Parts: sequence; C-alpha cells; structure tokens
Amino acid sequence: MIKQVGCLIAVLSTLTACAQETSSYKPSAAIRQEARSDKPGANQYAAWDLSYIGEYQAALEVWDGSPRPVRPLSATDSTAFMALRPVNARAYILRRARTERIIILNEAHHNPRHRAFAASLLPELAKLGYQYFAAEGLNEQDTLLNRRAYPTLATGYYTKEPQFGQLLRTASRSGLKLVAYDYGFSREGEMDERTKARETAQARNIQQILQADPQAKIVVYCGFSHINEGPNGMVTAPAMAHHLSRLTGINPFTVDQTALTESGTRGGENAKYRLAQAPESAVFLTTENQPYAAADPNMSVDVNVFHPRTTYVQGRPGWIFTARRRPVPLKQQLTVGYPCLVFAYDAREDLTTVVPVDIVELQSATDQKAMALGKGRFTLVAKGPAGNAQMWSVKR
Repeated sequence: MIKQVGCLIAVLSTLTACAQETSSYKPSAAIRQEARSDKPGANQYAAWDLSYIGEYQAALEVWDGSPRPVRPLSATDSTAFMALRPVNARAYILRRARTERIIILNEAHHNPRHRAFAASLLPELAKLGYQYFAAEGLNEQDTLLNRRAYPTLATGYYTKEPQFGQLLRTASRSGLKLVAYDYGFSREGEMDERTKARETAQARNIQQILQADPQAKIVVYCGFSHINEGPNGMVTAPAMAHHLSRLTGINPFTVDQTALTESGTRGGENAKYRLAQAPESAVFLTTENQPYAAADPNMSVDVNVFHPRTTYVQGRPGWIFTARRRPVPLKQQLTVGYPCLVFAYDAREDLTTVVPVDIVELQSATDQKAMALGKGRFTLVAKGPAGNAQMWSVKR
C-alpha cells in the first residue's frame, strides 16, 4: 500500500511539473487571437508559437498575414529558370562539403521544415570531419547542453520547437559539439548600430572556434539574412557571413533555404518557386553545372535549396516522418477535453524541463493526427483546455 501511494505521489508530482513545463506552449486559438492584436510583430510571434505546437500550415499563413497579389515573373526570367536542371539537394551539399571548411545553412524561424532538412545532413557531415554545430538559437548560458545532449526550455528561444530540438539531438548524437554564437553585443541604441554590433559579434564568436581549433570544420545554422555574403547583407551593414569570411580568410559555403520554399499564401511565395519542379528537396544547376543562387536578388549566397510543397500523412507534414521517425497513432482515450495539446517526451530525458520530441494539437476525438516517434519508450502528456493533464507511456 505504501509503495502504491508513493508511486501515485510520484505520478502526480510529474504531472504537476509537466503542466508547468507545457505552459511554454499555447493552444492555437489563443495564438490566433494574439495574431489579431495590434502589437508590433504580432504575426511574427504568433507564427513562431504555432510552429512550436506542430501547426505548420497555420504558421505559414499567419506569417504571411493578409493575402497579397501573386508576384510576377518576366518571360525572360521564366525561360532562364526553366532551363535549370534539378539534382538532389542533400547529395549535392554533401558532395560540396568534402572540400569546405565552413558550411552555413539558414532557416525561416517559423518553418520547421528547414530544421528537418538540416538534421538530415548532420550525420554525414560528421563523417566528413565536421566537429562543430554553431546555432543562432542557442543560449550561451546553457553550459550543460553538450554534456546533457538534449535541449531544455532554457536552451534557447526557437529551440523549444520540436524539430529544432531534434536538430540539436541529431547534432549531438552525431558527435558534433554544440556552440552558441549569438551573444556579446549591446541591444541598446539605434537599429543600425545594434545590427552592426550583432553581426560582428556573431562572426567573432564563430572565429573563436577556429582560434582554439585551427583545423576545425564547422556547420553554422542561422536565420534568414545572416547568411548573406554581400557587403550590404543586412541592408545598412554586412551580415555575419560576410564578417566571418573577412575575419577567418575562409570563404564559407552558404546554403539558402528561405527563397525557394512554400509560403502560407501564393502571394507570399517567390515567383520562381511556382516554376520549380522536383519531387524532393533540390538544388538547380545550369547547363555548365553551376549551382543556381539567384532566387533572391538581394541575397549573395552559393546555392538556393528548393523544398517542394508539403504533402500530409496522417494529419502531419510528410517531411516530419523519416526512416527512423515513423507515424504513431494516438490510441489512448483522452479524458482532458478538447482542444488539447499532446506532448511526446523521450523517456530517458527529464520531461519536466526538456523540449518535447513532438507536439500535436487535437481539436476533437475524431482528430487523427499521428506522432512522429523513433525507436524507444516515450512518455506522452495530454493537456486539456482547463490545464488538466493526462500521462501515459508508448513504446515503439
């Protein structure tokens, strides 16, 4: 009897801790309401929050805001783009990586697909001798991250999104050292000065890796325009990639994922995205086998990656599922009410602080979204609209 009471107390304590931990994630109805506010950046923050709970399409739509006219493309540009030849993006990047020292990939912070693609590269990049994974989203104060090998809610801001969590776990399990680099600059003053200070500090922090390890091979993961190698990458100042090349003497291999990727509305998409045709993530080559990198004329990069329009499997974006992470239907009868958020945690990790491996929102008992889970044992927690929680285990 005493043992049973002790187990019950432990479960209740865990549920209480989970309820507090899951408060970092909001239901979509509350997020959409915030998006309709007149607060500066409301759409941006709402899109991030929607991405955190697995609402991929909604995140794209909220990011775009009001529908816009479809962007035009001249006949000359259309003809030139259609002459390009698609090749598998992953294979192309890994082939180029053999002779590079620094690879920089970017992302749109509201689009987890970019993180899933980056994660698919890391095991092979580690085999090619890359030892460091420097990510913009990391908090330099999480000094135990490499020892722990998984992210907590204190690891960073964007990192609480499950695909970002998986990106960091994949990097760590592949033997890459996780490095924070977005710190060491003042957040005061005029925007131009803050931008200049931030871009310079980012580059210097990455440079320190090479100063400590001169033979290092580094994967840098950043957002949007930080990858721009041009002299005016941030409009009024050079971006991190430009500074990094100048400081180290190494020309980084810059891989853009933001120009040729789907948006929430057709008007939000790059006009060339509508012309691109490839069944998988692709890089386009010219007749001289040179990589296409001109999707955004304001970006100076080495290559644009095209990601095809998302198809859905069991209510989830198909790219979430891999050979390792398979769809797992939710068979548990839920008693917390609807709509509810369902969190999946690796049972080996501290679920009171860790970033979940997956999150879905269920609108009703007929909502059949599957979780994306690898091999192993997982603790699932459902959180209802009243804040009540239900916990159970799943083994795959």
